[in-house]
Amino acid sequence: MRRSVELQIITEALAKMGPHTPATRIWGRAPGSTAEQGADGNVWAGDVHDVALHIVTRLYGRPSDTPDTRSPLAQAEDAKRARSLSGEIGVLMVADQELTSAPWHPARPGDLVHVHYEPTGTMPAFGETYVIGATEADGLVSMQLLSHTCPPEMSEVLGMVGCFAVELTDDPLYEMWFEAGPQRLTIVRDGRVVHDGAAPRPRPAGVMLKALGETIAEAARYLELGDAAAALARLRSVTSLPPCGAPGPMTDHADCARWKNHNGAHSPDADYVDPPHECPTLPEQLHAVVTIPAGLEDVHFAGAYEEREGAVRAASEFVAYREEHTARYVKSHTPDSAIVELPGKSELQENGVQLAVVVPLQVLPDPRETDWRDEEGRDACAEYDPDYGRDLDDEDDHDQADDEDGDDYDVDGADGVAQ
Repeated sequence: MRRSVELQIITEALAKMGPHTPATRIWGRAPGSTAEQGADGNVWAGDVHDVALHIVTRLYGRPSDTPDTRSPLAQAEDAKRARSLSGEIGVLMVADQELTSAPWHPARPGDLVHVHYEPTGTMPAFGETYVIGATEADGLVSMQLLSHTCPPEMSEVLGMVGCFAVELTDDPLYEMWFEAGPQRLTIVRDGRVVHDGAAPRPRPAGVMLKALGETIAEAARYLELGDAAAALARLRSVTSLPPCGAPGPMTDHADCARWKNHNGAHSPDADYVDPPHECPTLPEQLHAVVTIPAGLEDVHFAGAYEEREGAVRAASEFVAYREEHTARYVKSHTPDSAIVELPGKSELQENGVQLAVVVPLQVLPDPRETDWRDEEGRDACAEYDPDYGRDLDDEDDHDQADDEDGDDYDVDGADGVAQ
């Protein structure tokens, strides 16, 4: 739950608004009233703390001094189940920034890390202590389990003890920070506690809101380019995706500017998508399953299918379906449409449905596409000829002027007689 840091800040700001510091009450007048009216009902007074509490509640919800005891991963899972993408991303980004911006980060060889586990069910509380060790790999460290306090009789838990141990990694605390939670970690460096999970630091709300806005904007740009993989990678990253940097095929070619760990070919164009994005297209023909009831009161469309085999299988569920009925009752009057002729009222009456047929239908283009193509053609012509359209109008005006002056000639036949 949200801590009352925002409440404290707003309370202090309100207390310093008036000429007398600190202020204890705030006075105001209702909108539309004037001092001359002197109506007591239009004047209000409120305690500074109450006004601040009202503002914080409207902005962030009711504050609480009780910290959220769940791990960042558990909070993100709850937000995901609630279908709150912004909530899920916000929790993960806050946790990542709290870790990477800590003054003791990254972990160093010799650091001691203790993880505390709360009691659950029949399992009592216990803890694990790890030590960060140096490795021969440059920039990588290890984290090994030193000891634990898990009871020996908890055999089902003993198998999970030491799960955070790792041989080579650049950030041994990352998985532990997200899964166990920073509130359950205690980190000791050179004999001094540098991180106490019982006293978490306040969240930098302004920085996180800005980072969240940048994340959503960049992910939206990737989606507009048709690169869904890049958008997903950006949502999972706390910073902008770094460039791939793969060298070009020749020494004079630029390095790959696409995002790191992309799929497909390399390209110096950062917006290149491989394979190029293609919008889904409709099939050329659909097959509709149509049933006619015995009473001829209505028509039932049981579905449309791209493949005829699928439509036939669906139509076969009706007792009245026969393969020859389609050729007999479905009449194509034009290539683009079809008509189902109704049978006689007493014919083929079985289980309330007297006819079930498969109707092939051509998928027609959007009639607006002609207007769109014409508009694109005019734009293309105008791009190469800025006077396109205006010069045609000028010619029409010129011809009309010639007709009015009587100077227009019409050559009839090969004799060249002017009329």
